[in-house]
Amino acid sequence: MKQSALQRAWETSYKNKDNFVFYPHEEIIRFAAKYIVKRTGINQFKYVAEDHEKIKVLDLGCGIGRHVIFFEKMSINAFGIDLSVEAIERAHEWAAVEKIDLFKEKVVQGSVENLPWVDETFNFIISHGVLDSMPFTIAKEAVREAHRVLIEDGLFYCDLISGDDSLHSREYASEELVITEHEKNTVQSYFNFAKIQELVQGHFHIEACKLIKNENCLSGGYYSRYHLVLKKKGQEL
Repeated sequence: MKQSALQRAWETSYKNKDNFVFYPHEEIIRFAAKYIVKRTGINQFKYVAEDHEKIKVLDLGCGIGRHVIFFEKMSINAFGIDLSVEAIERAHEWAAVEKIDLFKEKVVQGSVENLPWVDETFNFIISHGVLDSMPFTIAKEAVREAHRVLIEDGLFYCDLISGDDSLHSREYASEELVITEHEKNTVQSYFNFAKIQELVQGHFHIEACKLIKNENCLSGGYYSRYHLVLKKKGQEL
């Protein structure tokens, strides 16, 4: 398989263990608790979504599988896809330790531009730190594919880095090649609200959008991320 420059950069990042994250992101936990399932005890769960046995969740850009495993442990049928072969191999190793059935069939290597599932397969899609880690043109194709594989009125959680940080401005919305050792040679695509609207236009309605600022009180440095809940509505334009 011929690898693109972007895929090679991500393979290197995962081989360096830059993105070996094992705990679910707190905003995805909140999204799950509000719309899908909430943990209420050691082995007790409150299922918010109807017919939870039939629900399917896709993690778009799943990395080493932390959110897929998070949902599977609560008896939610979860799937994942990631560009990195290295990441998927580590995900399969982790799932084997957790004794999760059919994980290799459901968590696969591939491109977000061409998802290997039929139309309206999933009830929910989640994506953390993914759509802003690629060129905007690819992110738009990913959103188009997310629209295709999500059921009518299905929900899509994603987050996006804002230009509102120590080095840029609130409305900054360009792309940069990462030059730091962490995720070196990958793409960082910054967003403002207008760019978010362009990303989802014709595919999703914005049900919720909040901007969370993380500031280092000692250095004064800060960064911000948009957290979105999107709903599929109507036909793709």
